[in-house]
Amino acid sequence: MLKNKLARMKKHMGIEEKKDKEPKIELAPSETRTESLPFEKEWAEIGAFPFWFEDQYIWIREKSYPLSDFHGCYQYKQLISVVSRWQNHKYSHSLSAKDRQPEDLIFFDTETTGLSSGAGNTIFLLGYCQLKHDRIIVKQYFLPGPEAEVALYHYFLTDVGSTGNLVTYNGKAFDWPQVKTRHTFVREQVPKLPKFGHFDLLHASRRLWKDSLPSCKLSIVEKEQLDVNRVEDTPSYLVPMLYFDYLHDPNPEYIQGILDHHEWDVLSLMSLYIHLSLLILGELKASNKERYEIARWYEAIGERGASTLHYKELIDLKDGIGASSLVAYAKICKQEQRFEEALDMYKKAVEEEAVRFEAAVECAKLLEHQFKDPQQALVYTEIAFGTLREEILEEELVKRKERLERKSHVFPGEAQ
Repeated sequence: MLKNKLARMKKHMGIEEKKDKEPKIELAPSETRTESLPFEKEWAEIGAFPFWFEDQYIWIREKSYPLSDFHGCYQYKQLISVVSRWQNHKYSHSLSAKDRQPEDLIFFDTETTGLSSGAGNTIFLLGYCQLKHDRIIVKQYFLPGPEAEVALYHYFLTDVGSTGNLVTYNGKAFDWPQVKTRHTFVREQVPKLPKFGHFDLLHASRRLWKDSLPSCKLSIVEKEQLDVNRVEDTPSYLVPMLYFDYLHDPNPEYIQGILDHHEWDVLSLMSLYIHLSLLILGELKASNKERYEIARWYEAIGERGASTLHYKELIDLKDGIGASSLVAYAKICKQEQRFEEALDMYKKAVEEEAVRFEAAVECAKLLEHQFKDPQQALVYTEIAFGTLREEILEEELVKRKERLERKSHVFPGEAQ
């Protein structure tokens, strides 16, 4: 064991030995170890087995499911068709799997001893689900104690390799930064962290449903959008306490509920990615609100063509979404210097109370600067004044009105 450690240290320090004398780092698999481990039989009953790395071990549980199985309202095999559809999609998108294979997507989650982002927070369970060999594989790596972190990250990083794309829920802000933090303590002894692509489905869920759901917690999103109902699930707030109980008494009975909770999380990520992709690709009927938010999403990432198509489909709706789409579509017309179309759209939007102020101001701007018609611009400035709300500052609008009155030689109060 000491020989192996020295070999790895030399490698990280850039000290190379002659190839014919280079020692092989031989891992000791669990079946070659003779010593018994606490509750090994009970671990085996829940499908977890010890994996040794030198003098430390972790528990790894692996389960597999046929592609015909469902998680919520989606079959696992739909991941293949969704990734295929992305290959032919005309527009780029934040969740696009273009130029990727279904096997490249790693649906990843962690369980930690707390929610802080400091170095004192430990990841004690990490894992993922992934399509492999016509099956869905769920693989979980459990830390039996802080002394085994080298083994934990060795096995995890060796298994995931250097290619792939993480799919997480708040993973950009929490899970992966936590992995990076813990990795710094063992980086001289384990593989480097791969430079994964990353789809964070929390951001996607907030874009589409923050106004329609009480919360965008995964448990709520999966219930409302995926028809997933957890049975006898371990609440998240209990997870750290159960792990600390385990450290005092290494009975997997404390942990089984956490393993099941974590497994459910990563499988829900797969179903949620399928669901979001079908909505964005137009393969699933979306609500008007979802269609509007998808349009805004495309606009935010610079895909004006896609956002324009979506807005145009919504501008005739007689509600707030239709009004907001009118303004958004007019804005794109203005950016593309299609000023006459932009003005027509803004004039239509002035008829909608929800967006009247913004639309009237934009009409005034276009009429003054593009069409050189200060009198008409003043008319729309007066309309804007009529809808002015307390929270909107008046100063800019007052200056505009005074300037237009000078340009049009109209005294205050005479504009019709």
